[in-house]
Amino acid sequence: MPSTFSESWYQIAPLKLGLLPSARVHKQLYHGEEWYVLQDIGSEKYYRLRPDAYRFVCALSPRETVAETWARFVARYPEQAPGQEDVLQLLAQLHHANLLFFRSESDNDAIFKRYRKQKTRENLGKLMAFLYVRVPLWDPNDFLNFWRRILSPLFSPVALLIWVVVVLLGAKAVVENWGALWQQGQGILALSNLPLLYISIFVLKIFHEMGHAIVCKKYGGQVHTMGIMFIVFTPLPYIDATASWSMRSRWHRTFVGGAGMYVELFFAALAAMVWVGTGPGLVNSMAFNLMVAGSVSSILFNGNPLLRFDAYYMMADAIDIPNLYQKANQQWLYYADRWLLGTEKAEPAAHTARETAWLVTYGFLSFFYRLFVMVAITLMVADIWLGLGLVMVIMMLFIWLLLPLQKLLKYLLTSPRLYRNRSRAIWVSGGLLAGLLLVISWLPLPYSLKAPGVVAAAQTTPLFSFAGGRLDAIHVAPGQPVMAGKLLLEFSNDELQQDLAITRHQLTEAQWRYRQVLDIAGTDPLPFQQQLAALQDRWQTLNSRVEQLQVRAPHEGVWVTESLHQRLGDTLPRGQSLGQVVSQGNYRFIAVVSQAQAAELFGRAITGAEVRLNGQAYSTLQSETIQFIPFQRQVLPSPALGLSGGGSILTQNDGTGREITRDAFFEVLVGLPSPDVVSLHGGVTGYMRIPLEPRSLGWQLRQRLLQLVQSRYML
Repeated sequence: MPSTFSESWYQIAPLKLGLLPSARVHKQLYHGEEWYVLQDIGSEKYYRLRPDAYRFVCALSPRETVAETWARFVARYPEQAPGQEDVLQLLAQLHHANLLFFRSESDNDAIFKRYRKQKTRENLGKLMAFLYVRVPLWDPNDFLNFWRRILSPLFSPVALLIWVVVVLLGAKAVVENWGALWQQGQGILALSNLPLLYISIFVLKIFHEMGHAIVCKKYGGQVHTMGIMFIVFTPLPYIDATASWSMRSRWHRTFVGGAGMYVELFFAALAAMVWVGTGPGLVNSMAFNLMVAGSVSSILFNGNPLLRFDAYYMMADAIDIPNLYQKANQQWLYYADRWLLGTEKAEPAAHTARETAWLVTYGFLSFFYRLFVMVAITLMVADIWLGLGLVMVIMMLFIWLLLPLQKLLKYLLTSPRLYRNRSRAIWVSGGLLAGLLLVISWLPLPYSLKAPGVVAAAQTTPLFSFAGGRLDAIHVAPGQPVMAGKLLLEFSNDELQQDLAITRHQLTEAQWRYRQVLDIAGTDPLPFQQQLAALQDRWQTLNSRVEQLQVRAPHEGVWVTESLHQRLGDTLPRGQSLGQVVSQGNYRFIAVVSQAQAAELFGRAITGAEVRLNGQAYSTLQSETIQFIPFQRQVLPSPALGLSGGGSILTQNDGTGREITRDAFFEVLVGLPSPDVVSLHGGVTGYMRIPLEPRSLGWQLRQRLLQLVQSRYML
């Protein structure tokens, strides 16, 4: 239950103030309850009040002090009157929104001090948001008023029906051509495609923002600002449609928020149909980029309520919780203040169990998602310019660590709310911070090495046409099991047979001459002996090649070949690959370990490893048969591990047609059992995990950071 009195009441009790006459009031319904939205027409700032708080604000007058107004209000509404702490917070927030004016000469210095503090906070916010800058350029309100009758029908029920049909047709085109989409999408971030992608995004954003403006104007809102915003130094258009916040119908506000995605998806669907109906060329490429940019932007960014874009405001209106992000943060701060620091007068941002569930869940998810987005943007910026990436790291440390610590220290030392529990708050905060540092720097946590890899047969023997010749017969179909010595293929080679016959006659003649020389005294037999030996070697070589015209299985396994039956009757050159015999029931996992990870394996006894296969991750294969190959390689054991094959390893062409990795790697061979719960066959990709010595979280984070810097920036 909130307290009636406050230790800080003396700070505002003598003030004489009132609500600005220019403030506009909009009555709205949130979750079945009446609320009042105050709007400052000069700054376009908004603030929401409950009926009791609104009546108290209306009772304020520059002819009497706040203490007198509050005493009179308590006497008139003893059950509904806000407590002194509530009045403190209410007036502070209204003052921050520039909705109050003062006539208290004795407090002018404090007023200007708060004003300067607010301006400093705003300037600091602009400094910290240097990667998100808005530059207003044009007032589109007159333009929208002039074209309102023509543009508003674009968002009518008939237009909605057309939109549904077009989007369904576009989705159908995408599904039916998913393979081509995936293949063309591999090069969407190629340097040659980036100009088309940027133009597509810029054009779509113009229509996206105009969609907000048209719907806002359709429901009576004012739109006075259009300009350029720079997101990570990338210029994109924007329109300020915050006038929708004053609309009484939450569905009107929701439609204004969703109008941009509505427009983008429509153009993305049209672009999909153009992409399917055109051949390679500029039109096809432009349509592809419009389709991808419109759909990805709408679904992953503007359609994600965890980011403060369109979907966030739509969800806040749909669930009747305005200022969702701020309230979620306040709710979590309330828990810390009330239950950790012991502040009995702390009040939650939520008023019902429903609001509590929403605020707690949203605050948790949005915090970690924002952190993830900031890290991703920092890495992207560092790839463009490492120096700017370092600046962003410093800014992140300031925003996420130093600034919260400074606010916490100031709150612990100066806040009047901690008058009764300041000692506990300081000890608890210090203890938690010390414990957190101790856990991060000392407590050993499980640590392991994880690397991608592929399943391969432990014994695989490739076969080649050592003799060359015409393929006359195929005795075993591909995929059939074979025994050792089984005849697989038969070749014929007339030229080889002729060479063998000629060599046989030459050998017979050389033997006769050698015997004749031995019967003649004084003749040196060495040259004839050397000629005979050379002919015997040639005869053995040719005879071996004739035997190799019959290709047999070197061991038991499965005969694997690709489209060899199509070459039956053709002449194949020597050294031509024919296929391979793959042993069954004996597999191993070949893991690809980066150079940074390999440092953990050198000089270390590896006792075991776990393997999980893609598509069968519910089962873990345990193995104690592990072999680390301490030699660098750059050719992957399977193309499926590279980016072009759906893997995660960056590859490049070496100029001879081979795909090699950008960085050298090492291989770890893991013997796999043959369990009943997992289907093993060659070519299946997955991940290997090797448990290592437990390390502290701080050490692990430092190690990951060093590996990232070394592999990504070559430092």
